[in-house]
Amino acid sequence: MKRNAFLALGIIGAVIMSGGCKGRERAAAQPDGSEGAMRSITVSCYDSMAYKNFLDMAAKAFTEKYPGTTVTIETFSAMPEVKTSENGDGKMILVQRQDDTQSRNDYINRINTSLMSGGGADIFAADILPLHTYVESGWLENLDAFITGDNAFNMADVRGNIIDASRYNGGLYVMPIDYSFQYFAYDGTLLQGAITAGFGTDSAFTSSDLIENAAPLFDGSAKIFNLYDFSPDGMIKTMWNERYTSFIDLEKKRANFTGGEFAAMLTTIREYGDKSYIPHAVSRQDTAERIRQAGQQATGRYFFKPYGNFSLLSQFGRAFGRTRMMGTAGGAKGIADDDEIAGIAAREDGTVPYTFGNAFCINANSKNKHTAWEFIKFLLTEDMQMVTSSPNPEPLPLNNAARVKKAELAFSDMLMGRAAELDEKQRAALAAYIEAVEWLSDRISAYTFQDTVINDMLAAEIRYFADGSRSAEEVARVLQNKAELYLNE
Repeated sequence: MKRNAFLALGIIGAVIMSGGCKGRERAAAQPDGSEGAMRSITVSCYDSMAYKNFLDMAAKAFTEKYPGTTVTIETFSAMPEVKTSENGDGKMILVQRQDDTQSRNDYINRINTSLMSGGGADIFAADILPLHTYVESGWLENLDAFITGDNAFNMADVRGNIIDASRYNGGLYVMPIDYSFQYFAYDGTLLQGAITAGFGTDSAFTSSDLIENAAPLFDGSAKIFNLYDFSPDGMIKTMWNERYTSFIDLEKKRANFTGGEFAAMLTTIREYGDKSYIPHAVSRQDTAERIRQAGQQATGRYFFKPYGNFSLLSQFGRAFGRTRMMGTAGGAKGIADDDEIAGIAAREDGTVPYTFGNAFCINANSKNKHTAWEFIKFLLTEDMQMVTSSPNPEPLPLNNAARVKKAELAFSDMLMGRAAELDEKQRAALAAYIEAVEWLSDRISAYTFQDTVINDMLAAEIRYFADGSRSAEEVARVLQNKAELYLNE
């Protein structure tokens, strides 16, 4: 498998930043119309890997732009252990991260304590915080006043639909710096003709929509979806995300697991597996079977596969022989050479969600809200958006100009193995890639505010249905009781 040189983009920040963000600038007006003095601020985040380097770079550039201002970055989690080893194709870098539930809880408790006492950092990274709770408690500042009161902020420079999709409880309390989405691809050798007429970058589907469309063509020679049934990141996660608002209403603090729809979802996923529409997950302890299954499935074909938007690079670059292995965390890796775009992934209510890699909130207790807004606004500038803001290369810049420029860098790097001039055909492919990203992005209309505690409840209880020790209705009742108690604490 050829190595993807796109990961080298992490080094472009210093080169790009050397040409911008210099010199003094006049402070923008505050929401009340007055001109505010720039002050020192503190930014707090949990995830050091996702935020630390980016924020350190941003803080340095911001203080150069506004001399006399300081930006202190506070991170809570330990940086992951990075190891290098030799393989047949050179050095391989392995990043080991520990999912430390206790550390996450400790961080949230620390932030809660500071907010309840009227303190806390000026800006919070929206990485693991229960944002819905903070909004309802009045702990986060509504950013609408800053946007409407700042003549220097132009909504046309960024993707306004992503910002609008981020609203909660009538206000804008979180500002995404980037965004990602999922799309569904279909195998062009398995699906042709009339059934593909509704596919394309202007379409949106749920996983159930696609399975129902393809079921009449299923003959057992190829599975319909490459997602494992009850794998933590498999079909259960996909269908849970598609129906989240049917089961949980965070604003009204209600749970709806016992209305029949949740039990029906579990039963449907099991039926999908029993009918071989999707593969069964194999226990992590059964190593031999996992290896056998992975080898068999890697050469198989699937009607549909869910991908993150980063996979579009490979989809449009494959004509030039530059591809990467395309698969999802909860799915089998199959043949992707003939994949085409079916549509963006939607929720059951018809809205299309996005996720963010980086997003920020202003503490309602902050005495430096003007400077905090200026810093967040600074993160949305073209120069800062060109900096790789996450170890995951998938998020797209919210800034429109940066998104196009970053696409050019990523595409040329993937095709050529280095930054280089594209020929006419490659530039045409790049234009098609950018068009696909923008068309799919146009569909986005929602952000699913979720509670990690409830998601942990789900993960703990689903295993009892997966191993057959509890019925779907029993799991639903347990989750209903636990979720109701939690939501009404």
